[in-house]
Amino acid sequence: MAATRLGVLVLLPEPVADHVQAWRRSLDDPARALIPPHVTLVPPQTVGPGDLEAAIALVDRAAATTAPSLIELRGAATFLPESPVAYLVVAEGVAALGALETSLREPPLQERGFPFHPHVTVAQDRPAAELELAARDLADFHAVFPLRELTLMEASEAGPGWRIVHKVELGASPVVREVPMAEAASAAVFLFDGSRILLGRRTRRPDHRYPGAWDAVGGKLEDGESLLEALVRESREEAGVEPLGASPLGCFHDGERADGFYLTTEWSGEVRNADREEHDRLEWVRISEVLELPLTATTRRALARLLDVLGHGR
Repeated sequence: MAATRLGVLVLLPEPVADHVQAWRRSLDDPARALIPPHVTLVPPQTVGPGDLEAAIALVDRAAATTAPSLIELRGAATFLPESPVAYLVVAEGVAALGALETSLREPPLQERGFPFHPHVTVAQDRPAAELELAARDLADFHAVFPLRELTLMEASEAGPGWRIVHKVELGASPVVREVPMAEAASAAVFLFDGSRILLGRRTRRPDHRYPGAWDAVGGKLEDGESLLEALVRESREEAGVEPLGASPLGCFHDGERADGFYLTTEWSGEVRNADREEHDRLEWVRISEVLELPLTATTRRALARLLDVLGHGR
């Protein structure tokens, strides 16, 4: 298999896409026939032979950490004088798009030439005066659409343009599966106070799995440790507490590692963020809002199980 060029996009749904495409035609955007209206998460980049499968797996993992949300486009601007581009401004959903882009910064799609700036291009490679006029004409543009899926696209071999090679719904990746608790390589616990669950936002250090996503307090087993021993140690190290009477919820595998999850309503000690290399924030999140966060893949499945147990399934 030869090297190919791949990119990851959020394609605009209808009828917003039709409306934006009409503007691209009127503005004589040279790319209008090559690729549909979109927000770019991963810019086009060359990957090696055999990397397509790894790219698909990466997109699936990123989708599994993100809950569906809303994107709002409001007004327009240009990248002049740095770049000859007029675009629609993303006014709402920047955080969700940013979390997705961060989770996609892994091989084979790790290359970035510019800082991430979510936008929808409406015209490019046109004279500056035309781009500035386009931005003024679109100053009152407004549209809202759901962020529900990611699209992996490949440069077409048949000619100019791009073709879809993979789509995945957010929060619905088939990667995660339930496995026996005996397969767990890590242990995590949900501290539940009756209405809220303690979650932590993972730091964005380069070697971190799921950087910027939210998960439960916990971590990998050390040599000779049982799951419960690891759970107690990790809880002390990360949150300054010791869970009491933790009950197993299930064990879930994300394609790389199996994570065992527990629930407790009792603990000793005061919750604090004791390991800032692991989490940059610990936060109590209302039970009704937990699935709205960008979660690690196995945490999402475990929380869905917990909601079912508590009678909040949806």
